[in-house]
Amino acid sequence: MKLLSLFLLFVLKESSGVIYRLNETEYKKLPALYELDEFYPCLQTSGDLYCYVDALLVSNTTSELLNVIKEYSAQTITHFNHTVVHRGVCMTQTCRQYLGNSTNLDQALEECLNATLYETHQLQVNLIKDKVECTYYNEKVEIDAGDCAVATIMALLFLMTAAGSMWDSKISENRHIGARILICFSLKRNWQRLTQPSGEGPEPRMQRLKCFNGIKTITTMLVIFGHSPAFVIIITNNPEFLEMSYHNPMYSILYGGTLIVQTFFIISGFLLAYNILLVEEKTKVDWKMLPKGLVLRWLRLTPPYAAMLALICTWSRHIGNGPFWKSIVGLEIKDCRSDWYYHLLYVNNFIDNSQCMAHTWYLAADMQLSVLGLLLFCLVSRVRARKMAVGAAIVLGLLTPAVHTYVQDLHPILILAPEVIRHLFVEDPTFNNLYKRGHTNLVCYALGLGLAMYIYCQQEKNIDIEKYKKYRHFYWATLPLGLLLVTSASVFYIDGILIPLAFRMVYSSAVKAIFGLIIITILLGNIFKIEKIYRPIMEWRGWAAPGRVSYCAFLVHITIIRTLLVNHTSLVHSSLYQIVVNYLGLLTSSFLLAFPLWMLVEAPCTQLVKVCLMPNSKKPGSNLESNKSVSIATQIVVLGSKKTIEVIS
Repeated sequence: MKLLSLFLLFVLKESSGVIYRLNETEYKKLPALYELDEFYPCLQTSGDLYCYVDALLVSNTTSELLNVIKEYSAQTITHFNHTVVHRGVCMTQTCRQYLGNSTNLDQALEECLNATLYETHQLQVNLIKDKVECTYYNEKVEIDAGDCAVATIMALLFLMTAAGSMWDSKISENRHIGARILICFSLKRNWQRLTQPSGEGPEPRMQRLKCFNGIKTITTMLVIFGHSPAFVIIITNNPEFLEMSYHNPMYSILYGGTLIVQTFFIISGFLLAYNILLVEEKTKVDWKMLPKGLVLRWLRLTPPYAAMLALICTWSRHIGNGPFWKSIVGLEIKDCRSDWYYHLLYVNNFIDNSQCMAHTWYLAADMQLSVLGLLLFCLVSRVRARKMAVGAAIVLGLLTPAVHTYVQDLHPILILAPEVIRHLFVEDPTFNNLYKRGHTNLVCYALGLGLAMYIYCQQEKNIDIEKYKKYRHFYWATLPLGLLLVTSASVFYIDGILIPLAFRMVYSSAVKAIFGLIIITILLGNIFKIEKIYRPIMEWRGWAAPGRVSYCAFLVHITIIRTLLVNHTSLVHSSLYQIVVNYLGLLTSSFLLAFPLWMLVEAPCTQLVKVCLMPNSKKPGSNLESNKSVSIATQIVVLGSKKTIEVIS
């Protein structure tokens, strides 16, 4: 890595007017990035006021310190923007004298901060007006109609669960449609579905996919790991630790790990195509299946998503308070109340700068790619034509990231710069234009479609796997190669170079395709059982339950981060230990909260779809995957969406 850095420094164009490093003495001269007065001791009596503000550093005279701050902040990839400071101020204590001399709150706050900063650093500030959030003593949020509506739905949900569980304990079988609907909410039945081993069912080829629960769970854990540092970055009292971490090879996997989400696109594309190919053995697949498949997929995916969205829009307003409350949770609530329908239509990945469940861009992108996948396999029936269509999709998927990178002059990957993480990504041009769009993630989804066709064909031929086992040493190299590819992104964090646009174009296109091929190789090895090291790990039966709730864990984990943030009233000292502890706590709480969401919402709604589509089923409590007397559209749910839609990044 050092040799690569030296090469790039000499070969590539150097930047100017930027300070890349400050020694400890010089760094301590900078104004603190964050400072907080005590929150709850400030709000003790009527009239008490606490404000959290962002303020731009300025100077009325030539300031060498301000010039240093500007030049140091110009390295936006690895440095915070130190020209903007963040302050939590108790107005009725720290700024009492200024508050009494002015009728304008912003003016009093600005004068108060100026007095302190001028005394310590000979600098002043200009408040960023839309970044001033104040909290008054005993400030309450009134319960409104939306809160009451969501509470009513939740109460009905609990009532249905209680009734269904009691009914199921007394009645073993009832063919009446009302009883079947009620049993969908049975905790006993849903617990059995949660804990049953994976890979069971009438189709033996589906048993080869036992590894998917393990891959899905591990990838979800890695996604949560990638988001967990946001907690310490937003409220750190030692930003220098985070800025120096970009130069530590140990953290290169974290900062280059945004590729991991491509695993889900591959799995989603594979399962959609593979299951349609299985359905075609018994029934003709044509255009009539397309609208039914889309509606069923929406029904399967939306209930837990809508439940989280409803809770954020309503009762999340009542869950806490703190210096960061209005600037973090308050902003998300505001955006969710205005943008909620974009989420339910799965086009929210085209709505930029919205804080509403920003991580669910994946759901929208995957839904859009699923429309394309259904179009290809429902409208194109000949094998040769399908191969050509999938090949064209792969080529298009290679081109779109390169075109976006060139036209919009973007980074080739999502750069996890401090300020990008601090704003939870939503204001970053690369995130908005390259990372979260459906078409810019097409290549891995199309590779998944192609993989399904290849595996299905090889299984039809009943190929001899033994002759491929001699290549298992190359297969074992896939994991180190994947790690090497992820760490290659560290080249974009090197100080002092400007990466040429041509290189960025090629990298943005190639990196997803190469990563996709690595994941495909891992899947091939697991499905065809060519080795006994990686496969037993992926096929461990313990992955079955967490794999089923991983979608819900994905949905709730950012809400947990926001909740922890807003209830913190003091800054956090960043360290490797703190990052690990935060991650373990976030991972545990995400899966613990995912469990009731799955049991009360996702599992019952999945069964309701089955009951509505199969009203004459003779086995009301039977597993969704084991019923053979289903319509064409239902078979996609049984063989496809039941597995595909649960795969969430």
